[in-house]
Amino acid sequence: MKTLIDIKQDMSELYDALKAGEIDIKIAGELANISGKFLKAEQLELAKDIFMSNRSRTLTIENKEC
Repeated sequence: MKTLIDIKQDMSELYDALKAGEIDIKIAGELANISGKFLKAEQLELAKDIFMSNRSRTLTIENKEC
């Protein structure tokens, strides 16, 4: 599985290849889109793990009379 460092390196290499004219802009866009989807999936997984680890959390509402 790729890490964030791996993806950053891949995107840097992709940018350099695009800048040098070694890769088509459409392909570069598709690869960047795939990387974005991968990162979003990881972000959602992390959010789920954080949310599920706090299942026993309760909400307390204090009744304050004015």
